[in-house]
Amino acid sequence: MSRRWRLDVAYRGTGLHGFADQPGLDTVAGRLADALTRTCRLTERPRLVCAGRTDAGVHALAQVIHVDLPDPLPIRRGAPLDAAGLCRSLNRQLNPAISVRAAQAVAADFDARYDATARRYRYLLEVGPTPDPLLSDVAWQVEGSLDVAAMRAAALTLLGTHDFRSFCRRAPGSSPLEPICRRVLDARIVELDRPSGEWPGSALYGVELEANAFCHHMVRSVVGQLVEVGRGHQSQADFYERLLLADRHGAADPAPAKGLCLIAVRYGEASSADPTGPR
Repeated sequence: MSRRWRLDVAYRGTGLHGFADQPGLDTVAGRLADALTRTCRLTERPRLVCAGRTDAGVHALAQVIHVDLPDPLPIRRGAPLDAAGLCRSLNRQLNPAISVRAAQAVAADFDARYDATARRYRYLLEVGPTPDPLLSDVAWQVEGSLDVAAMRAAALTLLGTHDFRSFCRRAPGSSPLEPICRRVLDARIVELDRPSGEWPGSALYGVELEANAFCHHMVRSVVGQLVEVGRGHQSQADFYERLLLADRHGAADPAPAKGLCLIAVRYGEASSADPTGPR
C-alpha cells in the first residue's frame, strides 16, 4: 500500500539544472528522489510532482511537491518513520542546497500542480555602482540607477488576464498564433532590507508577480522589459504596447535566472489556470 505525501521544499538553484529530473544532470528532483529512495528503502525512484517547475539556477522558498510513499514508512528505532523523522532524514542528505521544511500525509487525490490556484515569484534586483558579494548568486546587479516609480506604473498594466506571448518562450510543438493567456493577480516592486546591512549607493528591490499560472521565462522576461523602463529606454506606454503586441520579436532579453525565486503557492480557491501548462 502507498500513501500520498506533501513536501514543502526550499532550495538554492545555483549550480543545479532546474527542478525536473533529467538523466545525467544534477537537479532538485533528482537529489530528492535519490534521498527518498534511500530513506524509504524503495526499489524504484519515486515520481515527484511539483507546483512550479523552475529552470536552471532558479531558487525556491516555498516549492510544494507530492509523492507517493509506502504506508507505513520504514521502521526506525522500533516505530514507523513519522513526518518529523522523514524531514530529518532527508535534510541530513540534502542540506545545504535543499531543505525539506515540512512533510505531511495528504488525501490520495491531492495534486501539487493542478490543485494550486496561484503561484508567487520574486525577482531580486540589486541597483547600484558595485555588486554585493553576498547577493551574487541570488540577485541581478544593475549598475547605475533605475526609475522605480516608472517601473511600478508599468508593472500595474500586467494585472488581469492577458496573452503573454511577448513575455514567454513558446512551448515546443505549439503554434506561434496560439495565445498564452495567464491571469496576473498581483504585480509590485518592493524595496527590501539587505542581508549585509547598508551598502553605500545601492538598493535591493523585489519584483513580485503572482498569477494563476506562469509560462516559460515569463517573470524573467517581464523583469528584463521593466528594467528597460527603469533605465529610461522605454515608457510605461511602450511596455503596455509590448504586452498587447503578443510577439517576442524586439523584446528585451530575459533577466538572468539567478535572481528568480518561487516564494509562495496558493491552494483552496477557484482558479482559471490552464491545466495544460501551469508553472
